[in-house]
Amino acid sequence: MTDPHLLADPRGHYRGINSHARFRHCLRSVCRANPDLILLTGDLGQDETWAAYGLLRDQLATCDSRALVMAGNHDQPHLLRSCLRRHALVAPCRVAVGNWLVIGLNSHAAGCMGGRLSTVQLDWLASTLRTHPGPCLVALHHPPTAIGSPRMDPMALEAPERLLGLLRDFSQVKGVVFGHVHQAWQHQLPLPLMACPSTAMQILPTQPGAYPDAPGWRMLRLKADGRLSTQVMRIVNGHTTPESPLCPGSPG
Repeated sequence: MTDPHLLADPRGHYRGINSHARFRHCLRSVCRANPDLILLTGDLGQDETWAAYGLLRDQLATCDSRALVMAGNHDQPHLLRSCLRRHALVAPCRVAVGNWLVIGLNSHAAGCMGGRLSTVQLDWLASTLRTHPGPCLVALHHPPTAIGSPRMDPMALEAPERLLGLLRDFSQVKGVVFGHVHQAWQHQLPLPLMACPSTAMQILPTQPGAYPDAPGWRMLRLKADGRLSTQVMRIVNGHTTPESPLCPGSPG
């Protein structure tokens, strides 16, 4: 799940929609599936307030699943960590899901719409991968590649080849999932890169989809043999609806 853009006032509107109501609807549907882990890939609190993060904390408390949260450009990382750290994992961090390792990165760059990963964080990532030979999934807010959007590409991850070059050295990395772009997007090479639709509002997509304007999330199935499959889910007319058939994201 990504880009809920929550506000301190649960009745408030972000770009004409009640982002809290949409997030709550999406989260309820996600929780009914009893996931092993909920990834929240940034832009969690649009107004960057304690109250907005408190709403997120309270909503996550209604679900029995663990959560891993990470900051986006519309976040205040220190406030996010202070409010959520007793209730969720906060990136940069790692968490085991079966024999998989899910690694959350913090690409927030103060004062910037685009993202950045420090040398210290990249070194930590490399060290983490060296100690885990099993399959890994990496998550962050900013896309580590252009997606073909004139609006969003200028606000992607700075120097993305630093991250992708590192990940190519570790064959156990089976995919990268990110937010920020407010749309479903997927590319297979050099490794699966997967964008997630927002639970709030969408931006003009660069890849076709059945429900490009509907709030949604991306489901990921991590199999013990290292295979990854994925499916985008949407809320359409109040109902949870798959946008496409479950498809492979990575071979074992």
